Amino acid sequence: MNKRIMIISADNLGIGIDQVPYQHFEYLKYPVLIGEKEYRESETYSASWLLERFVKEKITAKSSSLSRAEMTDLIEKNVNNYDLIIQVVMGSNMSAATFNIAEEVKEKFKDLIPVINIDSRQVVGGIGAVLLRLIDIIKTTDDDETIKKQAGELVTNTFSYYVTPDLNYLNRGGRIGKAKALLGSVLRVLPVIGLMGDDPEGEIVPLGQGRTYKQVNSMIINSIREKMNENKAEDITVAIISGDESNRDAIDSLKKEFESSIPCKKLVYGKLHLVEAIYMGPGGYGISVCMK
Repeated sequence: MNKRIMIISADNLGIGIDQVPYQHFEYLKYPVLIGEKEYRESETYSASWLLERFVKEKITAKSSSLSRAEMTDLIEKNVNNYDLIIQVVMGSNMSAATFNIAEEVKEKFKDLIPVINIDSRQVVGGIGAVLLRLIDIIKTTDDDETIKKQAGELVTNTFSYYVTPDLNYLNRGGRIGKAKALLGSVLRVLPVIGLMGDDPEGEIVPLGQGRTYKQVNSMIINSIREKMNENKAEDITVAIISGDESNRDAIDSLKKEFESSIPCKKLVYGKLHLVEAIYMGPGGYGISVCMK
């Protein structure tokens, strides 16, 4: 393989940037808005910083789309250094604006370099799982059409399961409706929601609820088993677990149950970025798995 391939994504992967095993990887940072002020992830402005403010100050935070100018500048800076650029983007179902920007930038450079935009249909660890498997793919082929086809198969075989103790954070971030958020609050349960890669609509779906973390963790494991049976998958190729570190016991419990009951080739214990704290909220965590 002779093509020089660059991968671009953003800081909503469910894993640390240092956990991306690819030399030619660049990422953009999502703007996070608290009131009129904009923040980007840094050593100071981290997921834990935002989660702590959620708890102590009851603030509301929202994310904005990626910057068109920053995406354009990044590609322009590298257009002569690579033969192909692949962008792994948050699901258009979750951020249509970001995916549309990626498509516009692709069009802008169409006469200079081919750009493949992968609509992950995911957030957080789901994007990370697609990215990690994509890196495996480009180790075996540099053919544009083969990469597109296999990337599409990755997307439809990637599934995410999230425990969100307070759905109001998803509502405030514009990801679910107020009615769904109120339901979890009124019932005082732990909702489990999912993003299923084989759903063309790519909507957040309710998967169940429990009174304890043990119950919801077991529910997630059973849901993964059911999806594996449905897809005739013998194992998971890559899984990412990440969440609010203040709820480490529940996260470790999920990790332990997953390791003891699901065959998996690669399990990554990831980390949340600033923008991901908006989706998860305090105590939130999840697992994303790829079966392809």
